[in-house]
Amino acid sequence: MKKFDNMANKINAIKSVFRDGEKLKGKEIVNRLQDSGYRVNERNVLMFIYHRMMHKYVQRDVINGINVYTLL
Repeated sequence: MKKFDNMANKINAIKSVFRDGEKLKGKEIVNRLQDSGYRVNERNVLMFIYHRMMHKYVQRDVINGINVYTLL
């Protein structure tokens, strides 16, 4: 299992799990990161998305009270 080197690598890894026009829940993002070999904690990834990636790389939509993320 590998860890993230720096913030840029973490951003690129999270962006790489999305496909064209796909909306993902936080749990799905974490599962895809784990499938690609990263050792991640779900809450840490969600907080990173909220504080570092929102409005610049991803957009959040709320569907039935669940946050769904889409690439910009």
